[in-house]
Amino acid sequence: MAPMTPPSKGADDMNRPVVAAIDGSPASLAAADWAARQALYRKLPLSLVHVSPERPSGEAIPVSTAGPRDGVSRLISEEAQRDMVHSELDILTVQLEGNPRKVLLREAVGAEMLVLGSRPLRGLGGFVLGGLGLHLAAHSDRPVIIVRQPEEAEGGRMGEPAHAPIMVLGLDTENRADDLIDFAFRAAQAAGASLRIVSAAALPVFPLHHFVPVSPEERVRLEERERPALERALEGWAEKFPEVQVDTAIVVGHADEVLVDESRGADVVIVGRRRAVGPHHLGAIAHAVVHHAPCSVAVVPHN
Repeated sequence: MAPMTPPSKGADDMNRPVVAAIDGSPASLAAADWAARQALYRKLPLSLVHVSPERPSGEAIPVSTAGPRDGVSRLISEEAQRDMVHSELDILTVQLEGNPRKVLLREAVGAEMLVLGSRPLRGLGGFVLGGLGLHLAAHSDRPVIIVRQPEEAEGGRMGEPAHAPIMVLGLDTENRADDLIDFAFRAAQAAGASLRIVSAAALPVFPLHHFVPVSPEERVRLEERERPALERALEGWAEKFPEVQVDTAIVVGHADEVLVDESRGADVVIVGRRRAVGPHHLGAIAHAVVHHAPCSVAVVPHN
């Protein structure tokens, strides 16, 4: 789907690249494809970064930079290269040496977002993420997107989705998070996706922290109690992004379980990571979603 015209950006955001970590695997190819779509919509450069094993010195040094048809770009398919070149993307390909955690965190500092791939575990219903992805999601001060590579796409480049894309945003109405909401709307508009915004209504806690089943009447009451806060948090956003189809839901339950359940059937689930909790803390909800959501996950730090 052709990208929509994005809202205007501030001068500080104009040159931030969308960074995709690539290694030649189908999973990283899926990440590069996702990153390219976002870069095209946002009118930002795309940086394809490959990190080679660390030298004995332990320092990350540039090995080569090249145009989109040379060097690191050989790690993506010819079909993907053609699409990227013809889309008029400004593409930089960079090869670096060093500790991947340190190198990619450094690359993310001046980036709009950092995108990396995660391949499926065959027959187990999970994904290979590893310590690198968790480390980046917990430590980066920029959004980190972990693109799940569907099993059917493992042999090559991802095609157009079989259905209209769906993104799910998990929103805590008790903590205002404009950065998180802005990212979700921009990402959905770039992908031509609908946006489902979900807020979890906490279950009542009884003595000894026991939870009891909630009646249908009580469930409705809990949902309606949370509705005004959700409406206040989203006031004005639909008008700012009129092309994005939005629906909202308040679901009774634990936030981590609610979001993992909502992620089934979605293409991307977006969660926040509060900077106030600590610079190296992913948070229980984001940690659960990163590990258990069957779709791609975006972790967005916010104040």
